[in-house]
Amino acid sequence: MRAEKRIGTSRNPLSSDAEQTQAVLSAMDDDPNGTRGPRRIKESLGHKGIHISRDKITQVMQDYAPEGFHQRAPGTKVIHRTPLISNGPNDEWSMDGHDKLAKAGFEIYGIRDKYSGKYLHYVVLPSNRYAAVIGVVLLKCIKKYGVIPVQGSTDRGSEVRDAFSIHSILRQHFAPDLVEELIPSWNFLVSYRNITVERSWRPVFEKWGVNILTFYNTGLYSGDFKRDDELHKQTAAWIWYPIVQRELDIFCLEQNCHRVRKQNEKLLPSGGSADDFYSYPEKYGGEQCGIEVDMRVIDQLLDEAVEGKQRMCHVDEDFEQLAIAAHVAIGLPAITLHSAWSVFRHMIAHLSQ
Repeated sequence: MRAEKRIGTSRNPLSSDAEQTQAVLSAMDDDPNGTRGPRRIKESLGHKGIHISRDKITQVMQDYAPEGFHQRAPGTKVIHRTPLISNGPNDEWSMDGHDKLAKAGFEIYGIRDKYSGKYLHYVVLPSNRYAAVIGVVLLKCIKKYGVIPVQGSTDRGSEVRDAFSIHSILRQHFAPDLVEELIPSWNFLVSYRNITVERSWRPVFEKWGVNILTFYNTGLYSGDFKRDDELHKQTAAWIWYPIVQRELDIFCLEQNCHRVRKQNEKLLPSGGSADDFYSYPEKYGGEQCGIEVDMRVIDQLLDEAVEGKQRMCHVDEDFEQLAIAAHVAIGLPAITLHSAWSVFRHMIAHLSQ
């Protein structure tokens, strides 16, 4: 296929409405502060050889970020904070990726409940940039809790494509009484407006991530690890990905159990823990909003999500069996943050024989 056909040039513009919409959304995502209007977006896309009418760009921006037009008006440059509101657990799930551990090879994707603040499903991934992967993350969260939310909220990154499609189809099928025009199934937000999950990243990194990096980097720079050696990279990944996920699960458990003080001015519940707010919303003036879905449908979708599951694998399938055998051969030592690099050295010695 010719390049100009793929990207949409003036001789061969993007033909489908969906392609044009995604191109505009991607350009908007490059402007998280919402400073560019339709004319600037059109110019930006034009520099990339993508030509879309200004009317179409304006329509997409009005559909997905109408607040931006008011924000760019003279005298409205200040971002005004407004209290978060929600009807109850699973009314809205807020989703986003976190990249501060990416240099170590650990990217994170999280799903957090807006009403309760509960950390629903936070996953360590080789990459959080693939739509197929984020679709699987959402499906596993749905399977974990047995419901879908009334609404999902994300930024406008292309990696949310599958999650958006999955949720929209499931809601349409299992809650046909919800009118899309009145209660949209998905909120596409600029990053700084995706507050619920964005607020979780600071404690994730400062209370958890920095410690993970300290333990990981200790061995990484000790001389035992050879960056260009495929055996070393696969062995380190086999050891460290399960540790990091386990430690992240513990962190989320602790955060969900943590009791927050009573805040009378807060519209969302306070004076309890996220687990309390999620499990007993009626005590705090809320109600359970989750939409029950047939788990057989979710299982089928997971079975069919081959690409997403493959991209979530941190080691090759063949190496997985070699690593298990090597771990058994050296006596099945416990793998913890403190022992991980010691186990690594013993496994490398065995696998190198």
